[in-house]
Amino acid sequence: MNSLRSSQLSAMLFLSAAFTILCQTASWTMEGIFGTGIAVAVQFLLCVPIFLLYRQGFSLSDGDVKHRLLSTLLLGYLLVRGGVSFVRLQRASDALTLPVSGKFFAAALIALVCIYTASLGIRALARSSTLILGLLLFALAVLLLGAVPQAEPQNLSLSTDDTIFRGFLREMACADELPLLLLLFDQMAHRRVRSTLQFLAGKLGLFAFLALLGMAVLGDRMAHSPLPFFSTISVSQPFSTQRADALYLVIFVMLCVLRITLFTVFAARCLARLLPHLQYASTICLGGMLAISAAAAHFSISAVWQIAAMVLFTSLIPLRTAAPTKILGGKIPDDTQAFSSFSPVFLTGALLLTGCGATQVRASWKSIPGSVAVTDERKESSFSWLCGIPKMSETCGDCHA
Repeated sequence: MNSLRSSQLSAMLFLSAAFTILCQTASWTMEGIFGTGIAVAVQFLLCVPIFLLYRQGFSLSDGDVKHRLLSTLLLGYLLVRGGVSFVRLQRASDALTLPVSGKFFAAALIALVCIYTASLGIRALARSSTLILGLLLFALAVLLLGAVPQAEPQNLSLSTDDTIFRGFLREMACADELPLLLLLFDQMAHRRVRSTLQFLAGKLGLFAFLALLGMAVLGDRMAHSPLPFFSTISVSQPFSTQRADALYLVIFVMLCVLRITLFTVFAARCLARLLPHLQYASTICLGGMLAISAAAAHFSISAVWQIAAMVLFTSLIPLRTAAPTKILGGKIPDDTQAFSSFSPVFLTGALLLTGCGATQVRASWKSIPGSVAVTDERKESSFSWLCGIPKMSETCGDCHA
């Protein structure tokens, strides 16, 4: 099963994240770059439980019955994120000149390509990612060549319409590649931490490069751009007689196919673990993603729930799955194990307790639980959390310090 090299894993995840960056609709700002940098650091910390889990010898392919529930949850997550990828493709098609008419028809054609690429397996996808990475770097060099004459350094300034916290939330909500580590690490024997660092550093570098370039080229036009990347390439042509749009379009389609194929391959594997005799698992998963993308026109997923799902698969489930005896090096009493099992549920619930009913409370004054304590009957294990809220009585009349 150890069929992936660290460079291949980091390349696949980086290219998947690159597609999300190219499809971003929010304006690129300096605050967004700083927020993304903070988010990337937090994402690495959230991955630590996965590192510990696989250090114990964990494997999803060992046939353990307990992994069926995890496979079911991962299947649902991958189908939703695949559907979101199709939605991003359809949204970006407004800024592209595609050889077909109709957003959903273009998504269906991409799905047909993904059926073939998914049938080739993860190894073929890993090998092709190296080639696509080279093409992406070449396209970025062409973009830089065309953008430098149009760039105005005075446009690189702070924005009054964005904050670092908003940039942080945007990046955390789009970090749907992190749960894939729970599946991809099953294909590796070593250098898991190194490959994750390479992926996160590359993602931050790509976003910072495109954001700085876009701000310098577009200037005030950035605020009116529905898709900053495509607005940047439209005014950054390196040649006077030949436009580079075809190169960017090919790269964009390749990134889209790789990302959706990556989600499809692992969604099909999760489905195969649940239904071993099922045929055409990849086709069924792609059909589910298309159905979700069609339904997404009638509802939207809050960034809070997207972040919660990412944290669930990246930190909470690995922490619950990891054997405490192997991490701490000793036998733990049954009551402490029960407390450890309850902790992830409790912490998730504590996050939902934040806030109050007053509408006049500012974001910087948002209230949080003032005191939380959990103990067992014999008081052998406990957990406590104390927080102070400055000027709470002045901030909200319904709350008391």
